[in-house]
Amino acid sequence: MDRRQLYRDGLLATATCAALLVGSLSLGVDGGVFVTPFPAVAGCVGMVGVEVVLLRRPELTRRLWERRTVQGGSALVVLGSGGLAVSLGATWVVAVLVWGLLAYVALVGVVLVSGRNPLAWSDRY
Repeated sequence: MDRRQLYRDGLLATATCAALLVGSLSLGVDGGVFVTPFPAVAGCVGMVGVEVVLLRRPELTRRLWERRTVQGGSALVVLGSGGLAVSLGATWVVAVLVWGLLAYVALVGVVLVSGRNPLAWSDRY
């Protein structure tokens, strides 16, 4: 994966996270839910878990992720899930999604700086 793809993935995650935050706060979600420990830990651990699973088959994951429909669909699923969670009063789910996206953006930053993914089995990202 080249640096442009990493930047693109980081920007997509950042934009999705921003839309989720702005959208949920505009719908009246209390901002305090985003600073409670449980959603922060669950989001970060969840992101690591998803990344580790996807890195088991990096070629397949990369081939699927390069499809624009998968990228856009993933963002829409996250935003739709957040909207559904807000409508059901499960605002902690939105916080978990936000923290997962923030953790992913941090991981992209680490990969860009170090040149390797610390969650990958090999030295390649």
